[in-house]
Amino acid sequence: MASYQFARLNQWLVILFICFVVTACQGKSQTARGVWENVTSPEMPASLFKGLDGFGVGNIVVDPARPSDLYAGGYGSIWKSTDYGKTWAELPSRPNPPYLPLGHVLAIAGTTPATLWVANVRGAQKVFKSIDGGLTFRLTGLLPENYDSSFYSIVVDPHDPSHLITGFHEADRLAESTDGGETWRFVSGTGWPSGGVSWFPFFVETGEAATTRKTWFAIPQGSGSAVMTSDGGATWTEPKGIEGLTHPHGGTQLYQVGQTLFIGGWRPSTGNGVYRSVDLGANWTRVTDGDAAIVWGSEKTVYAMWGWACASCGMNEGGPKLQTAPQPGDPGTWTKQTALPAGLVWGPNSVAVTSDGTHNIFVGSMWATGLWRYFEP
Repeated sequence: MASYQFARLNQWLVILFICFVVTACQGKSQTARGVWENVTSPEMPASLFKGLDGFGVGNIVVDPARPSDLYAGGYGSIWKSTDYGKTWAELPSRPNPPYLPLGHVLAIAGTTPATLWVANVRGAQKVFKSIDGGLTFRLTGLLPENYDSSFYSIVVDPHDPSHLITGFHEADRLAESTDGGETWRFVSGTGWPSGGVSWFPFFVETGEAATTRKTWFAIPQGSGSAVMTSDGGATWTEPKGIEGLTHPHGGTQLYQVGQTLFIGGWRPSTGNGVYRSVDLGANWTRVTDGDAAIVWGSEKTVYAMWGWACASCGMNEGGPKLQTAPQPGDPGTWTKQTALPAGLVWGPNSVAVTSDGTHNIFVGSMWATGLWRYFEP
């Protein structure tokens, strides 16, 4: 009798365990696919998201070598996720880089451990650099002359973690480092247009490390024009179809898939919207209208969302204005999405794109609206 009861107990324990696993998996799938989920950590200070100085946690990037690892910050703290953006913990950085609510002031290289750069607020040394995944930082980054403006938009060469480029806050120049951010030189050469400030540069993947190293796309705020270089900044040209294109205050994001590039912005002659090039940036056309700041995508869909550096903004200023289109993002295929969660009222500083091997995962740092995650169905 006792052995029978013991066997029945074991059966019930097995059944309960199976039910627990199934329920957990179902719950995970219900929240993971096709729905924007607020993943802002409750440990993030409320001051990051409220009031006149509540510009959010900062920009967000994926570790190129570890797709599960995401970093967000630069606005007084650095946060890390090791589960594709689901949960976040603040790094106990020593020293902690200062509060600097600008564009993309945090950059990551996929070294082991990861290398991090965070822009400094002021002074001759322009960056805090960490070679242990953000646990310790030291101040470095000298220019050949005194220059007051802070770094604004740091990006890392996809083929070389010692090669970086950046724009400056409210200034009309770019700089490059080839020694891991220790020293920098100005690269605003012949053909550089006047008038623009707060430039965002991006590496354009050509398929070869040697030419990607020298091929950049850059877009300003306020005036001037988007430009490209194929010789590492010695000479610049305005690509056809986006002459005069600028980004909104605080954010932009170049999206590339193969030979095709997408960028959102403002252009007085042809209007606001998303522009596309199918020849690595030589020629561009507008594929959808409306305000668009950040463009990203997957092998299935192209996405564009609106937002700019505005604390406590939301629906009164137009909301995130999400648009999507099936690849390759042709004109006439874009749809304006309105079914967004009630709390997602403002768009992103930046969007990180990663994958768990089964689903594409997007995590946006939505300025004062917090961090939001989307599993593509």
